[in-house]
Amino acid sequence: MTTENKTLLLIDGHSLALRSFFGIYTMAEKTGQHIFVRSDGQHTEAVHAFLSTLLSIIKDNQPSHIAVAFDLPGGTFRTAEYGEYKGGRNAIPEAFNGQIDLIKKMLGALNIPALTYENYEADDIVATLTRRGTEAGYKVLILSGDRDIFQLVTDDVTLLYPVTTGPSKGIQRMDPAAVEKKTKVPPHMYPDLAALTGEQADNLPGVPGVGPGFAAKWLGEYGSLDAVIENSDKIGGKKGEALRENIDNVVRNRRLNQLVNDLDLNVTLEDTAFTPDLDALNTFFDEVEFRTIRKRAADTLGPIVRAAGSAGSASSTAEAGEEGATKKAPTGPVYAPIATSAPTKNADAAAFRAFCASAAEENYGTDKQGAPIAVPERLEGAVTLYPVTNLPVARPAIGDAPAVKVTKTKIRAAEENPELLGVLLTSKSTSLWIDTRTIDPELDAALAAWLSDEAARKIVMDLKVQRKLLRAYGYELAGAVEDPALSSYMCGFIPTATRKLFSERMEDLAERYLWIPKEPYAQLVFQPEEDEAEPSLFSMPGEAEPVDNLRYFTQISRIIHELARLLHFEMEEHGQLKVYEEIELPLLYVLADMEQAGIAVSDALLAELHDTFSARANQAQDAARTIIGDTVQTDDGEESLNLASVKQLQTVLFDKLALPHTRKIKSGYSTDAESVTELLTKISPESDGAAFLGALAAYRDNIKLVQTVEGLQKAAADDGRVHTTFQQGAASTGRLSSTAPNLQNIPIRTEEGRRIRGAFIVAPAPVDGVEYEGLLTADYSQIEMRIMVHLAADEKLIAAYEAGEDLHRYVGSEVFGVAPEEVTPEQRSKVKAMSYGLAYGLSRFGLAKQLNISSDEAGELRTNYFKRFGRVGRFLRGVLKQAHQDGYTETIFGRRRVLPDLDSPNRVRREAAERAALNAPIQGTAADIIKIAMINIHRRLREEGLKTRMLLQVHDEIILEVATGEREAAERVLVEEMSGAASLRVPLDVQVGWGKSWQEAGH
Repeated sequence: MTTENKTLLLIDGHSLALRSFFGIYTMAEKTGQHIFVRSDGQHTEAVHAFLSTLLSIIKDNQPSHIAVAFDLPGGTFRTAEYGEYKGGRNAIPEAFNGQIDLIKKMLGALNIPALTYENYEADDIVATLTRRGTEAGYKVLILSGDRDIFQLVTDDVTLLYPVTTGPSKGIQRMDPAAVEKKTKVPPHMYPDLAALTGEQADNLPGVPGVGPGFAAKWLGEYGSLDAVIENSDKIGGKKGEALRENIDNVVRNRRLNQLVNDLDLNVTLEDTAFTPDLDALNTFFDEVEFRTIRKRAADTLGPIVRAAGSAGSASSTAEAGEEGATKKAPTGPVYAPIATSAPTKNADAAAFRAFCASAAEENYGTDKQGAPIAVPERLEGAVTLYPVTNLPVARPAIGDAPAVKVTKTKIRAAEENPELLGVLLTSKSTSLWIDTRTIDPELDAALAAWLSDEAARKIVMDLKVQRKLLRAYGYELAGAVEDPALSSYMCGFIPTATRKLFSERMEDLAERYLWIPKEPYAQLVFQPEEDEAEPSLFSMPGEAEPVDNLRYFTQISRIIHELARLLHFEMEEHGQLKVYEEIELPLLYVLADMEQAGIAVSDALLAELHDTFSARANQAQDAARTIIGDTVQTDDGEESLNLASVKQLQTVLFDKLALPHTRKIKSGYSTDAESVTELLTKISPESDGAAFLGALAAYRDNIKLVQTVEGLQKAAADDGRVHTTFQQGAASTGRLSSTAPNLQNIPIRTEEGRRIRGAFIVAPAPVDGVEYEGLLTADYSQIEMRIMVHLAADEKLIAAYEAGEDLHRYVGSEVFGVAPEEVTPEQRSKVKAMSYGLAYGLSRFGLAKQLNISSDEAGELRTNYFKRFGRVGRFLRGVLKQAHQDGYTETIFGRRRVLPDLDSPNRVRREAAERAALNAPIQGTAADIIKIAMINIHRRLREEGLKTRMLLQVHDEIILEVATGEREAAERVLVEEMSGAASLRVPLDVQVGWGKSWQEAGH
């Protein structure tokens, strides 16, 4: 690394430690909740916040070198000269005791020097290293809240200055211009300025009555402090007199505030090279009982360890979130094929069975090279074997399960009718590919039997997709024990909205867990010719014959295998294996069947709805034109009115109609739905503005309905059914979602939503020889309320549920002090909103906004609620405290939701994480219960030999398509399995509906 790329970060350790401590401790004293206290009573506020700030600085600035300077107990040469130096400071609470030593121990784990120097301050150490760094060509960053550091700022030295109040709150980067703007003098003159004004923090008195303005004026006029003193007799007035009377103090101040930059430090710049040790850091985390910050530390420091090949082991604990065990990625082809001959029909079922048996007996260790399996001469062709080198990872094995990868055409996005080319199996030492297009009957039967054998353990990435594709070609897939796409979700990996393709998820997972960079490993797929562009590791090398792509498929399959091993280990360490094996993995088979079944839709009804909603949208636009005209004058000229144009709406609302301004956005003022609703409350309902906003809202509502219907029309397959895709790994709470189309977008409580549901119908004709007579729907009544009551164990609420009372009316009677029959609809509505709001972590202000009441009234509602139902309040406080201690929340069934922002220094992010912590155990448990019910319903329907099948799960509702004559049996299964999915202190109430359409079956 050249000096051009070197950045030295210097930290005033005591300054940061004290700011860190008081930032948390003061608030904890106010709330009475001291979260950062070790089990032996040692406080750790400063330690945690110090590290949190350090990680943020490292992430934002990527320093190559770091050192931290501390003051020593006792005096320095400054206190020897002036005994009152830094005197008069407030006593530091006892809770701070011992935390500096812990911070130094933490820095040791990070391999960051913690420096002290007898008789000098931390600032002098910083000044010395700053001089050394700049002389060596380094860029220097200094993290300190001490104004004396201003004098060190240059073009090559930037101060990271903590600002605790005001709009600039946070870390402010200060270059020479910023220092001069703040102090009115350039950085090198700051000691002169401070000598005149004094430094309150250092207890150095300045010239009475002389503030920074006058001091800067004098320095600007005379050029230096020495010149000001020499010309003091020329400065008139009381300030001049005060200066002359205090010259001794000024000279002393200047002597004391000058930082020393030539200390004989026992450390070199090379000693400050940043090489964190993640293992040592996690051992320290165990000592101080930190949980939430582990993953953030690993995410921030892991790339530094990987890039530097430092002593920090990649096998940091699962809690730290870094599940690789190698410090350097491999550098050469990992998988080299030994045969690429064209497939033939020559095959042997016995050899195939031998391969599967061999794979099932393999025990994974940490060896680097597996022994190749000999290729029988007669198998060359349809069965192709590849030697496989283990990726260099050191994790316990799951063993005895080969990875299965279906090879097909059109493997990119928007796959339509892909052709099955073959099946690739990858064991510890070998990959085997079977060309299903040239397979003979005996081998075909052996393959089919093995794929469908539940006892034959398999690893399958994207199990649902692979199972549906194989089924389309007559193969059943069972016995999958690992799906890395699903297990990575259980370990907290949720792909972003823009990276959901198979290849993109593989890239992200391989980089995160195996430390394989995306681009440098392109050569592992195949070696390109000189004139060819290198492909991405996970990019399909074209649409050629599959044998030409076997290196690609083998690479992917082997990585799937390694991912499965690592993720299995991580799930086990995180306590997620039980949820994965008993809920999520079995549910994959259920969802695959539901997706394949789909649900019938009426083309005629959808077309009618499309016409209706389109006409309404056009009417709304015509109404808007009647109010403000057909055209709008914008900066681009006169344009026809378009209610979908934000630019036009801004012109109409704020210029033409002169409505009050909404919140500011980059392009002007907001015109979104929330802003429109807010505007309606501020203007006369009889005004043109209100009429236009009403037309705009109607237009938007109907355009959204049009888009929903169009999505359903496009999604309808040739069989007249919509086959949505259920996503298990998209919601951190554990809830299912759907896509292509998103059925959760259909409005629930509106007449329009009900009409759209009317287009979802029972199959109008037999399907695979089975006639269906209707749709059976069921959902849970108040499931999240029941879960909260169960978890809180509030006896009053439990009794109300057991008595079958209207819960919200009962709560209303308690909160408002009236008889249940006297609770008004408005009171019931308020109590209902508050009850659900508590489960969602809604604050007093959030409740006030939702109910359109004052914050005082909302606060009184909450107070009365907790007076009557005290256990609910204790439960919520307990959840929050435990979440801060653990860094995650858990459902009744053990599903964890990790919340790293619980320790965020950003208040908004921290409070959002706290709201999520309150809600996750409740909403996550509801998701678990529904999933368990789905698994059991699916199983019971098969066990009882019913042709009825499960089609959809939307929100809390399950929809079955009931075969003719099976309604009674299907309803019995549905109710029994939903009501019995969990044992709570209150009963699970299941409501059932029946009809020829989803609308008719509503309840």
